[in-house]
Amino acid sequence: MHCITLLLRTWIIWFRSFLRRRGDLNAYELTIRPIARIVIFFFFLAGASSLAFAASISEKPAMRASVGTSLPLQGVSSGTQKNIPSVLALAQSTPTSLERSKVFFLREAESVGPGFKINASVVDGMVKKLVCAVTEKSTVSEAWRSLVKVGEHGDRVGIKVATEPGLLAGTHVQIVQAIIKELVEAGVKREKIIVWDRRQQDLESAGYTKISGLSLQWIEHGSGYDPMVIYTSPIIGRLMYGDFEFKEFHNTLLEQLGPKAQLSNKSHYALILSREVDKVINIPSLCDSTYSGVNGALANMTLGEIDNWRRFTKAPYFGDPTIGELYHTDPINHKVIMTIMDGLALQYAGGPSANPSHVIPYTTIFASRDPVALDATAIRLIDAQRLIAHLPKLDELGGHVQSAESLGLGHAAEGQIEMININTQKHHFFEN
Repeated sequence: MHCITLLLRTWIIWFRSFLRRRGDLNAYELTIRPIARIVIFFFFLAGASSLAFAASISEKPAMRASVGTSLPLQGVSSGTQKNIPSVLALAQSTPTSLERSKVFFLREAESVGPGFKINASVVDGMVKKLVCAVTEKSTVSEAWRSLVKVGEHGDRVGIKVATEPGLLAGTHVQIVQAIIKELVEAGVKREKIIVWDRRQQDLESAGYTKISGLSLQWIEHGSGYDPMVIYTSPIIGRLMYGDFEFKEFHNTLLEQLGPKAQLSNKSHYALILSREVDKVINIPSLCDSTYSGVNGALANMTLGEIDNWRRFTKAPYFGDPTIGELYHTDPINHKVIMTIMDGLALQYAGGPSANPSHVIPYTTIFASRDPVALDATAIRLIDAQRLIAHLPKLDELGGHVQSAESLGLGHAAEGQIEMININTQKHHFFEN
């Protein structure tokens, strides 16, 4: 019976193609398709009847179960099992995770003074409390030792910052200094800790090169990418200077943008990420992005860590679903041990580039093991400020956050995110 149905469907597909070549699909739509559906429906009924008859004469009637009968469930008492339809019983036997994601935060008014001056001692205390809260440890050293291997043969720890938004809205160096101090006190060798971002000029503009004792690195043009660790996508991009496979030549600009343009569907991961660090602490800032809605936890670890990335940020994609897919890969997902979002300032327009006229003090730091929950929260907070400034919401540009949720990277729905204020221990959604 199944073979006859399959042959009939094959004939229908062939006949439809034949009519398409003749440019006469109306005959198919008005006559052949309705008749074919009726015939297939009757074949389906006949097949179902045959299966039902075969089941009725089975030698093992005890194994039969129809909707409305009870099936034994492991770990469920007989009283609970009564009148559970088999279909529902099977569904109940498959566990579903309803556990909410936890986003911890601290707001300290004294953390940011006049002129956006950062109070390092206050920030240091905020970071300690957040790290202990996320790891559920009583001391900060114990907290970091639960995440990284310390000592001579310990992990190489990379701190990924977001410095493109500049001195005001980028990752503030005071948070990085606090984390490095805590790691060293926990037993991580200082020479095994690096701080990095994509571009040297961004690190300079954010004030990192003025701080002694930081082991700074950036992705060198071309040579800073791994030839062996590659992400491929159907989306084609035009290679530019700095991309791994870009070949320099001295033709005119018109020739470079025309037939001789270098195109590729490959993106190479940064060598720093793929080979030089074992564990990563991701520190994005609370900043919008014209590329992906929010320059948050997901974007900071993906778009900033590959070459030929511009192809993913143009309409209609804006990083969706590529950002989530990239984060889900081994070089990233298995190395990130914690995300701390710098919300000492909030940039609500013009990001990820520096745009001081659209930056406000926010005096808050967030931390979580769920990058999706952090980004979903960031979008809501940025949108609240954009509403005040009469700017459109970021929803249409933040689709990659929902896609990341569908990949199992975390929760994006507000009802699935538990916001925990460390100072008060109140659990609620963060309000301005």
